[in-house]
Amino acid sequence: MDDFLREYLPKLLDYKGRIIGSMIGLIAGLLWAFLGFWRAIAFLVCVVAGYFFGKKIDQRGSLRGILERIIPPND
Repeated sequence: MDDFLREYLPKLLDYKGRIIGSMIGLIAGLLWAFLGFWRAIAFLVCVVAGYFFGKKIDQRGSLRGILERIIPPND
């Protein structure tokens, strides 16, 4: 198994965008098949929003600051 990883992993990394895109397409297709179009879209929007907020928090942003930029406070 180690030999397989050493030999093929660098080759697979050249196509990581295609592999990730294919996996996202597979998951989206399965969601659509099992949940229906609108439920799958709603689920994917929630996943993307969660990724966005998580990325901003990882970059040392505060959740409150992010929300204030999206939804300004009513003064």
